[in-house]
Amino acid sequence: MTLSFASPHQPVTPLLVQLYDQHSLYRLAEDKSPAARQELCEIIAGILEMSSRPNEKELVADILISLIRQAETDLKRALSDRLSAMDNAPLRLILRLTEEEIDVAGPVLRLSKVLNDYDLLYIIQAHDSEYWRVIAERDNLSGLVSEKLAETRDAETVKVLAGNHGAELTRAAEAILADLACKNEDIARPLLHRPGLPVEIARMLYVHVAQDLRSFINTTYRLDGKGSAVTTDVDDVIAEFTAAPEDSDFLPTAAMLKAAELFAAKGQLTLPLMLSTLKRGQLQSFVAQYARFCELKPSLVVSMLQQSNGQGLALTARANDVSRDDFIAIFTLSRRMARPDAVTTQKDLLRAHAYYDRINKDLAIRLLRGCR
Repeated sequence: MTLSFASPHQPVTPLLVQLYDQHSLYRLAEDKSPAARQELCEIIAGILEMSSRPNEKELVADILISLIRQAETDLKRALSDRLSAMDNAPLRLILRLTEEEIDVAGPVLRLSKVLNDYDLLYIIQAHDSEYWRVIAERDNLSGLVSEKLAETRDAETVKVLAGNHGAELTRAAEAILADLACKNEDIARPLLHRPGLPVEIARMLYVHVAQDLRSFINTTYRLDGKGSAVTTDVDDVIAEFTAAPEDSDFLPTAAMLKAAELFAAKGQLTLPLMLSTLKRGQLQSFVAQYARFCELKPSLVVSMLQQSNGQGLALTARANDVSRDDFIAIFTLSRRMARPDAVTTQKDLLRAHAYYDRINKDLAIRLLRGCR
């Protein structure tokens, strides 16, 4: 079915009324062929382009909102794609599309210039992380919206925001991103590649990231053209608490214990940080961190980690609200302390699971009380 438009010089409202009375749009919407979908989108775009008076746009919005309520998902998605590029689309029509599932809402959330900062703030408040991540992709994102997205502290949203060089970041947003980047290298990597990132943030991230990013920081962030923005003193501290002397019995050095205290004092002694330490193979530093986290002697933590069944580790995990997944990750990654080949057998893993599942928090705290 082909609909013909009146001349651009003719009044638009009679055409809209005729469309509404004859249900032409609805009949076309029932046709699921790609050609019909394309035709419908072009009709809608044409009507919106010809609508110049506010009452005409409101009539268009009424018709299209009614159509959207009845349309199939594929048609809604096609409409969202077409309307996302139109600067004169009625706001309430765009807002109606943002209420749909993310596959439909995505194009207007990502591209529509009709949405202003306060519309975006409302959508962030009303929806979940799927919607935040798409909004974080918008070009020319204002500092106000970026800060609100950062405040969600959703790792995937923050990672997208950090990588969006067109997004303005306030000092508050930078501080939140830097804090999360200290615990998550997937956030640190795009954040460090942002143009104009303050050198102070690069310095702070240096002690938390892998060697390739440390090299990038040393190369990119310089002071007065004389060398690394990360001072030699910081390098010395890193070398001191990450070096593993021979015949150490996995006991941490004084510098490692001091580093763990500093992390705790700054509120950064978290499970993501400790797991990152383990994944880098820094067993002594992990012992220092986990001992401080659990308020136990490092020698006792070493003994627990050297158990083949994970009983002691299960006690500390339960007493300190370590999740089952994190407990198993620690148990698996620390096996080199119990076995030279670092192999985790199925039998050991099943026993560790059983110990964790059998102990509750109150019992674990009572059993550990004597150890402290």
